Amino acid sequence: MPKRLYDINEADADSKAVNLEQLTIKEEDAWWNQVPLNNLDLSSNTLTHISPKIENLQSLTVLTLHDNALVELPPEIGKLEKLVRLNVSHNKLSQLPRAMYSLPELRHLNISYNEFVELNPDISDLHMLEFLDGGHNNIQSLPGGIGFLVRLTALLLPYNHIKELPPDLVNMRSLQKIDLMHNDLTSLPEDMGLLRKLDCLYLQHNDILELPEFEGNEALNELHASNNFIKIIPKAMCSNLPHLKILDLRDNKITELPDELCLLRNLNRLDVSNNTISVLPVTLSSLAHLISLQVEGNPIKTIRRDILQCGTTRILKTLHDRAVAKAKEEGGGVDDASTSAGISVTRLRGGQMDDGDIPGNFPDSFHHQQQQNGFQCPCSYPCQQQQMQQQFCVYEPLRNCQEYDRQTQGRIYEPENYQQQHQNGSLRSLFVQQQQQRMEYPYPGYFMYQQQQQQQFSYEQDPSSRSAVHPRWV
Repeated sequence: MPKRLYDINEADADSKAVNLEQLTIKEEDAWWNQVPLNNLDLSSNTLTHISPKIENLQSLTVLTLHDNALVELPPEIGKLEKLVRLNVSHNKLSQLPRAMYSLPELRHLNISYNEFVELNPDISDLHMLEFLDGGHNNIQSLPGGIGFLVRLTALLLPYNHIKELPPDLVNMRSLQKIDLMHNDLTSLPEDMGLLRKLDCLYLQHNDILELPEFEGNEALNELHASNNFIKIIPKAMCSNLPHLKILDLRDNKITELPDELCLLRNLNRLDVSNNTISVLPVTLSSLAHLISLQVEGNPIKTIRRDILQCGTTRILKTLHDRAVAKAKEEGGGVDDASTSAGISVTRLRGGQMDDGDIPGNFPDSFHHQQQQNGFQCPCSYPCQQQQMQQQFCVYEPLRNCQEYDRQTQGRIYEPENYQQQHQNGSLRSLFVQQQQQRMEYPYPGYFMYQQQQQQQFSYEQDPSSRSAVHPRWV
């Protein structure tokens, strides 16, 4: 590498001796107009060392040295006080100079694909560090002081040989992503719940025997724990992860799925392939947002193979039908089936609704237009028309209630409890009252309203029904 590079911020003697009146270079190319170098990219070369003169580049904020043949770094890098990002991945480094751990502004450090056996405890002095990638090394353990990296949001250590996590890992309260796949972990810290901002957790290909209850990890969206030795899905875990969207537990030792899986009401993908599960709980049909259910490689005996091969929709439809049939055999109806089988039952909270909790295919009864020839239901689902004094749609306030779910851990209204909550009677009569209140809204035309006799549409249920089966099965 040319030595001139390290003095690029300084004008050479020849440039300074030039008679300005005889200059023919463009003004923007003149040395006195140069901006100090702040981004140096020397990646994908065959560099074996970096000159100590790099300390002259005091304005550097980004230093990229990946894909070289570096065995060590000069301690002078520790004098680059403005350095924010350092990428030394894909080299032959086994340690970093101690002076580097005093860099006051370093936020992004990538040391992946090297030959590190351990992380220096001094790494805890990088108080501004937000991103650490140490994947694809030979790291055996993590230093105890790593918990002082309180600003760290991403800890990536895949493809190492880490057997245990230090207890103070949970002190990194800003962590949003942890990648520990392909290590030798057998367990996780019991107080993982302290990582309240944790969004993604990758634990594939370890030796984990059991999962924690994740109490406090309500923000967790993705949990990947395939290829481990997990035997049981903790029931409490299902109620502690209300926002979980992806649950990957393929290639484990799981023998059964708990009914409490229905509490993961935002789940989009569930993969339990290649376990020893023989029965699928009918409560899975209540997962309104579930679009991918992978169960192949299990000795399932309660559902025909041809149905399993048809995919998620057919499997969930079969589970729902069985729940309804079982409820009828026991002398109940659709409502009882919904309750006993865990099928999603809609809830009320004073007419207040949260759009984030409603499935995309749920019919919407807020109509912002007037029709002279009576109310016409725009919903694609079958309706029954009945003559009523006032118009309304029983789809109206059917929304999930997050506040109620927090208090009851996702349990649905029992019929007798519903009557205690609403002394005025069934959902239908309550809807009428709420719709009449909306018709008195001061802005005309906001809700459809006509003084004459109108039509009312009911949601394919008995007028006295207290709940609605998810529209997927109508």
